Amino acid sequence: MSGQHENNDASMLVKEALDLYESSLIAYAASLLNGDIDRARDVVQDTFLKLWLADPEKVRENVKAWLYTVCRNRAFDVLRKEQRLDLGNDEIITEHRDWRPDPSQSSDTHELCDRIWQLVEHLSANQQEVLRLKYIHDCSYKDIAAATGLSVGNVGFLMHVAIRKLRDLLSKELSEHPHAP
Repeated sequence: MSGQHENNDASMLVKEALDLYESSLIAYAASLLNGDIDRARDVVQDTFLKLWLADPEKVRENVKAWLYTVCRNRAFDVLRKEQRLDLGNDEIITEHRDWRPDPSQSSDTHELCDRIWQLVEHLSANQQEVLRLKYIHDCSYKDIAAATGLSVGNVGFLMHVAIRKLRDLLSKELSEHPHAP
């Protein structure tokens, strides 16, 4: 009877995780797979299959970080398999282009947010990834560290440097074009 109980626990965990994280995981995987939504869905499907096969007691406490880690690793496996991943290339992880700010914000805020996300392209791949995980996927530093294999301190450092660089880029741009958002 314990096998049936484990299947129920796994099924409940997967159902809850699907409801909470499926769409954001697809967006995250797509950003890693150069915008390919179909491959992203396949990666996320594999991720949830692995969750169903995992011991619910071992992953339940930190399921979000576990899902992002498995999804990230699976996306990189797909890229490696297709021989599209150049491990020395900092540009392999591109900005997720489907993100848009809340439509209720003013048009100036829209333009500013859009411009900031465009400036993210000027950051290193690691900086782009930690920013996306934090601000698009609402991951904690601990979750980001678990997903990327970085230390929490390294995540904080990357976040700090990325935000400082974005501020510098935006300040420079605004000083050159004072009427820009």
